[in-house]
Amino acid sequence: MRPIAVSAPGKLVIAGEYAVIDGAPATALAVNRRSRISVSATPGQSVLEVTTSSTERFPFTWQADGGLQFTDNDPAERGELLRVLLKQLIGRLPAAMPGVVISIDSSEFYLPTDGQKLGLGSSAAVCVSLTTALHALFDLPDNVQQLCDTVHREFQGGKGSGIDVATSLHGGVIRFQREAMGLPKSEVLSWPQGLYMLPVWTGHAASTGQMLERLDGLRDTNPSMYLSLIGDLTQIAGSFQEAWQRQNVPELLDLLVTYHCGLNRLDETAAVGIYSAEHVDFQRRAAAIGAVYKPSGAGGGDFGLVFSDSSAKIEQFAADCDSALMLPDWSPFVPGVELRID
Repeated sequence: MRPIAVSAPGKLVIAGEYAVIDGAPATALAVNRRSRISVSATPGQSVLEVTTSSTERFPFTWQADGGLQFTDNDPAERGELLRVLLKQLIGRLPAAMPGVVISIDSSEFYLPTDGQKLGLGSSAAVCVSLTTALHALFDLPDNVQQLCDTVHREFQGGKGSGIDVATSLHGGVIRFQREAMGLPKSEVLSWPQGLYMLPVWTGHAASTGQMLERLDGLRDTNPSMYLSLIGDLTQIAGSFQEAWQRQNVPELLDLLVTYHCGLNRLDETAAVGIYSAEHVDFQRRAAAIGAVYKPSGAGGGDFGLVFSDSSAKIEQFAADCDSALMLPDWSPFVPGVELRID
């Protein structure tokens, strides 16, 4: 067995969050914080190595019927992701499973100082890199993109849109939409000339799962209100896509403000928790200098994005903030999943 190495990037949602779950188009950007997976043969017991702020080793046994047993401690969500993946591969695995060392390094998604999670889509990036690695290991006929999407949705209990998986797969800037039949569709976009952006971290992580549960509460108790609010966001997201295709920066900025207002209405109605105190503070600071701010993704913490048609305004915002909270090295050209067989 030749050693396999795979990496995949994280993501930031630019526009379309929440509405994308119900089929709206959304725009996302790959960020160069990457999960790194390696798979190599071992003559001894198979081992899963998991690295975040430190490295832990978890011996395991696995079978062709999808059975997976950790013989010591269980590696929590990384182990669960491997379980879900193996269940999807039942009937396509070799009768005798090889002895392997699977190393998962997602340390770039955590602060090196205190191990806080940054909220850049680490689970999706790990899913894409791990699925791609085992897809190559077993030389599977499956469509790897569809397999990644299926595995991550199963891992998330059927929730989520899949935009983080698609961004990790394709890299760069993408338009994402889940079509009527439930199939994900992605399109690579170019970055509009004259649009400037700065990702800003709130200083703490958020639980997307908990926030989606609160949104489900509104869907269950007041479906007409839910449909009205999500319908408004869907319409704005569609207009945003059209403006992006035309590279119309003034219109894009106006629509980002409109989307921010729609998210705020959703948050106030459903008590989702999108607008934490940090997001409110960043929005106030951006408005004071004539820039636009909105949370990226689920909100509640994690990252927000500052936009302007002036690089000077972005620099001014950065100068007023703690540099530890910023991600200034973003690029619209970050590659998607990359595989190397040594």
